[in-house]
Amino acid sequence: MDGAVRLRRIIRILWAILGLNLLVALAKLLYGQRSGAIAMSADGVHSLIDGASNVVALIGLAVSRRPPDANHPYGHRKYETFAALGIVAMMFLGCREILGEALERLHHPRMPDVSPLGYAVIGVTVAINVAVVLVERREGRRLQSEILISDAAHTGSDVLASVLVLMSFAVAPFGWAWADVLVAALIVVLIAIAGARIVRGTLSTLSDERRIDPEPIERVALEEPGVLEAHNVRSRGPDDDIHLDLHILVAPHMAIAAAHALGHRVERRLRERWPGVTDVVVHVEPALESERATAREGGGLRAEG
Repeated sequence: MDGAVRLRRIIRILWAILGLNLLVALAKLLYGQRSGAIAMSADGVHSLIDGASNVVALIGLAVSRRPPDANHPYGHRKYETFAALGIVAMMFLGCREILGEALERLHHPRMPDVSPLGYAVIGVTVAINVAVVLVERREGRRLQSEILISDAAHTGSDVLASVLVLMSFAVAPFGWAWADVLVAALIVVLIAIAGARIVRGTLSTLSDERRIDPEPIERVALEEPGVLEAHNVRSRGPDDDIHLDLHILVAPHMAIAAAHALGHRVERRLRERWPGVTDVVVHVEPALESERATAREGGGLRAEG
């Protein structure tokens, strides 16, 4: 898929989800304020963070759309990853607010006033959030977007949080005031777990963790007639913007122009095999004994050259 088309689709999805998140958050916060249900208010804050996360994501994508320039020769795609970290910051900020309100309720116990309207609000918002999770997860995988996938994880925790709120409503008639605070604390745990998952994924990109196992790359390179060996394979970047480089050995007597054309054919094969690869650097070397790989490290052949 063309990069510009991909980004437009991601942005369009995020705008739609932003509107839904704000609607859901407003409904939960208004009812939580009216009923005194701290769990509902906490869930509303959770949904509000979803909306704030969408705003952060839209800003990050706006920056990541810039083409490569003299100061950013590899492009600006990592700004999308930074935006995902911004989502985590919003999530942890929400945890702090919820915990503060829960501690206040412990000092001043109060039974929430739950009505049929509360069940209706929860039911509708759960249905909306489930739809959002399914769409974001599907489109995130299809478009290979860290932003959509991480936001889907966050919204998924919001669904479970709403179910917990529903459970606290169910036990309210029995006079279990502590259930409201307990559910609020559990929501904090859910937010923290979702945040940790996002951090793990974004740090993988920012630390240039290997994206593709070297061995299959070596096999694809060797499928091109004239390639005698492939080694020193490296890959990094997000799944839809992978930068790949490798060394190939060719016959020492091969003309420079022929070797250059061979390198381009290897590059084309690799791009066809892994659509997420956006940049390939093929180092063409003569198949001399001094250039051959001497060991296999991390799944790939390694040479000194």
